[in-house]
Amino acid sequence: MIRKIAAFLLMSAITLASFVYAAQPAIAANDWNQKACDEADEAQKAVLGCGTDSTAPSVVEALINGVIAIVGIVAVIIIIVGGQRFIVSQGDPQKINAARGMIIYGVIGLIVALVAFGVVNFVLKGVFSK
Repeated sequence: MIRKIAAFLLMSAITLASFVYAAQPAIAANDWNQKACDEADEAQKAVLGCGTDSTAPSVVEALINGVIAIVGIVAVIIIIVGGQRFIVSQGDPQKINAARGMIIYGVIGLIVALVAFGVVNFVLKGVFSK
């Protein structure tokens, strides 16, 4: 069961990493782009990606925060599933212990995700501050 959860988390992280990296705007610095950004209103500037910070630190930060967000979402889902299993255990001690273990592991995963989010943002702000 733990191996399945770990494999799911790993595959989710890899999938999210590819989507987060692909979603970063890649706008070439050329005359056409600059002219389009100068003439656009605020809504159009957002669509064109004008003034977007697409440096390596911002890409890394978005990637790591996205992975941590997925881990947090999975941890909350594990807590919910563990609670549901705890409710329907019907007094069976083995099912109660398994459900309690799921809840505990889910809470630990959520705490680790929150701490990782704080540490990553603290380190990135300290290392890449302007």
